[in-house]
Amino acid sequence: MNNKYVAFYPSRPYWAIGALEVDTAFVHQNFTELMSEIVYQKDGDDFDLAICRDGRIMLNLKACDKNLDTGIDKVVERWNIYLGYLNSFYLLLDSAAIGVMGISYFSLHEITNRDAFPLSIENGKVKSESISSESIASTYQMARYLSSYRQGLPLSIDTRLSSRHVINLKAIELAASNFEKLFSISGMQKELSSISKSISEYKVGNYETSVILSWFCAEKIVSHQWNSHLISLDRNFGDNKRINSKRLKQLTDRDYTISIIINMLELWGVLPFELYKDIEKVRVARNKIAHGDSKYIANSADACLAINSALDLVNIFYKIQVKPSLGFQVSGI
Repeated sequence: MNNKYVAFYPSRPYWAIGALEVDTAFVHQNFTELMSEIVYQKDGDDFDLAICRDGRIMLNLKACDKNLDTGIDKVVERWNIYLGYLNSFYLLLDSAAIGVMGISYFSLHEITNRDAFPLSIENGKVKSESISSESIASTYQMARYLSSYRQGLPLSIDTRLSSRHVINLKAIELAASNFEKLFSISGMQKELSSISKSISEYKVGNYETSVILSWFCAEKIVSHQWNSHLISLDRNFGDNKRINSKRLKQLTDRDYTISIIINMLELWGVLPFELYKDIEKVRVARNKIAHGDSKYIANSADACLAINSALDLVNIFYKIQVKPSLGFQVSGI
């Protein structure tokens, strides 16, 4: 088992796989050990994902361990890589809970380096960890320790424990299976992370930001499919290639705008017609935002369309199906 991880807690506490009977003498005597128990682990070639009973999600990226340069730029780079994968897993776990259990439980939000924290494990126990004092994560970090609860009262009435739902093994396995696919698709963690951030912005009513973030993802996927399709059309004509490097560069330069590319992919049958229409609507909305169109005000429908269009592209081309929770997190004033 790797001994260095970056971890986070979702914004709502949960039990992973099964709940503890917190008022029993056995649990009281072994509280921290039972809360910290790793109940699910997936150790792949590129990563080690571990989930604890109390909902802590821990990730080790093996490639990052090979370069531990302490220069600030490299440290920031490693953080960005980890956060891309952590936000992707959070989205996949949220989706899996919806798809498998039929519950929209997590209040999806962007995980930043204020929420995530490094830790090390030795002989199966936490050796050291940073406390995320600027995040709700610190509340759940301390909830592992019996000393943080009021003495003389049943643990079961404390909201840090009583409000938890169980996320079952099947949902966690689905999230982990989809997460593993990211390592065989270059840059996909960035796209899912961008969509996760887009959903977070949508939930708090920042529709313009939501549209733009999802559009960036859609544009990258469409551009990649354009490039891939052009390459697939290559043939040899004697000593000449149909799509040589010069022609490929010409077909992917600025003259071929994203609008032209979307239209061509639909005409070639690469993009379904209905999805083409949705992406085109998102493109128009994004342009109005970028050009400061005073007559345009982004709304929830625009943001939903942008999010779902990006997720449809992920599903069609990369076989990763995500069911987003698009409920609001805006209180009345």
